[in-house]
Amino acid sequence: MTDSTARIRIEQQLVMVAASIGTWSYDVTSDSFSADDLATQLLGLDQSSKVFNLEAVLARIHPESTDAVRQFFSGLHDEAVTHSVSFQAIHSDGEDQFLTARARFLPGLGGGVGQLVGVLMDDTDHQLLQKDLRKSEERFQILANGVPNGFTYLDKDLRIEFANDVFLRHTGWFGKEVRGMHISEVLGPESYALRKSYLQRACNGETVSYDAVGAREGGPGFFHHEYKPNFDSAGNVQGIFSVAADITDRREIELQLESKQEELVHSNRDLEQFAYVASHDLKAPLRAIDVLVQWLHEDLKDYEGGDVQEHLDLLGQRTQRLGKLLDDLLAFSRVGRKVGDLAEVDCAELIRDMIEFMGEAKGISIEAKGELPTFTTYSAPLEQVFRNLIGNAVKHHPGPTGKVSISCEEAENHYLFSVADDGAGIPPEYADRVFQMFQTLKPRDEVEGSGMGLAIVNRIIEWQGGRVWFELGPDGCGTVFSFQWQKSEPDREREKTTDEGST
Repeated sequence: MTDSTARIRIEQQLVMVAASIGTWSYDVTSDSFSADDLATQLLGLDQSSKVFNLEAVLARIHPESTDAVRQFFSGLHDEAVTHSVSFQAIHSDGEDQFLTARARFLPGLGGGVGQLVGVLMDDTDHQLLQKDLRKSEERFQILANGVPNGFTYLDKDLRIEFANDVFLRHTGWFGKEVRGMHISEVLGPESYALRKSYLQRACNGETVSYDAVGAREGGPGFFHHEYKPNFDSAGNVQGIFSVAADITDRREIELQLESKQEELVHSNRDLEQFAYVASHDLKAPLRAIDVLVQWLHEDLKDYEGGDVQEHLDLLGQRTQRLGKLLDDLLAFSRVGRKVGDLAEVDCAELIRDMIEFMGEAKGISIEAKGELPTFTTYSAPLEQVFRNLIGNAVKHHPGPTGKVSISCEEAENHYLFSVADDGAGIPPEYADRVFQMFQTLKPRDEVEGSGMGLAIVNRIIEWQGGRVWFELGPDGCGTVFSFQWQKSEPDREREKTTDEGST
C-alpha cells in the first residue's frame, strides 16, 4: 500500500467518524459480524471484542425492529443493489436510539459465498423528528376531522396533500386514495369545471369565496366555499387551503323565508288595497248620513220636545269621528307608498310653517328648541310625524296653557328628534299600547280621536329605518316622544303605485 493510498484511507475514516458513520461487515459462511469502534458503540456491543455472530447483534435490536433486520440480512444477495434498513436499538440508558444500516453484497472468490459490507449511521434525531411530525400530523388530522366543514389542502398544481373526513365522506373517497390526486379526479369533470376559475384565482394569490351546489351524503347539497392561498416567505403561492361549509339547511330556511316574504308582500298589498277600498267606499254613505243629520237639524230646529237635538248632535259627532277614522286608516295604508320626492328639508322652516298653520290651540305654545337640521329626505312623511306628535301633545294637554318644544341631536347615521310637552304624562305601563291601532288612553267622548295617530307615526318611523319611543319629562312632568330619522334613504324597495282615486 503506497503512502498516498494509506493517507486517503485515513482521511476517509476521519470523515466517516466526524459524520458519525460506522463500518461493518458480515461473513455469511462463518456467521461472523465485525464492526469498527463507532458501529460497535452505536449497537451497544461489547467493545472488547471486534467479532460477533448475527444473534449477538440481533440481541441489541428492539423486538419491534428484529424482523426487519433479519429480512435485511437474509435478502442481500444482489451485488448491483444497495439495501438499507432503519431500526431501533436497545440502549442501557433507556433512551431511544434509531439507526440506519446500508450494505451491498460482495461475492466470494470464484463465485462462492461472499460477505455483506456496509455502514451504520445514528439516525435518532431524524427519526425522532419524523416521529414528532407524525404525531403532529395525527393531531392535526384529529382536529381537522372534528371540524364540521370539508377541509382540504392543495399544492400549487391542485393536487391533494390533505383531506379531512368530512370532505372524504361527501366525495365518497378514502384518505390514502386521494393523496397526490388532482382535485379534478376527485370532484369529477362537471364539478371541477364549475370551480376551475375560482381555483385559478386562488393560485394567483386571491382569497376567493362563493356558494355552489355540491355532493354530500344523502344527495346534493348547497355549500359555501372559500379558497385561501398559502404563501412562502418570498410571496409565492405554495398551495391552497380549501374549506367547504355545508349550508344546505340554512339555504332551505332562507328559501322558505323568501317564499314567506313574498306571501307577506302579497298579503300586505291586499290589505292595503282593502283598507283603501273600505275607507273610500264607506265615506260616500257617511257623507250622505252627515247631510241627513244637517237636514234633520234644520227641519227640527223649532222642535223642543225630548232630547232630539242632543241626539242629532251626538249622531253628527259619531259620523265625523267615523269619517276621521277612515281618513286615518287610509293614511296608515299609504305609509311607504306615496312618499313624494327626495328634497332638501329645512326642519326649522317646516316647524314654523306647521305652527303657523295649526295656531296656538287651547293656549298651548309650540316652539323649536335649539338648532334644527337641514338635510335631504322625504318631506311629506317627516312632516306627518311632526304633525301627529305635536297634535297629540296639544290634544291631550290637561291645562288651559302649556308648552310643546321640538329639539334635535345629530348622531352618526341619523338625527334624534324629540317632541316634549309639559302635560300630564303617559304612565310607563302604556308603552306597548300607545303605538297600536285604535288605541286611546281616554274615552273618545272625552277626547276626540281615532286612536291611529301614533300608530301612523310608528309605521312611518319603522318604514324609514328608525324607532320611536316615549319617556316621562323632567321631574316626571309631561311626556317626551323621541324618534330616529335616518340621514340616508331607506334601504328598501318602495311601492311606486299611486292611489286609485281620491276621497
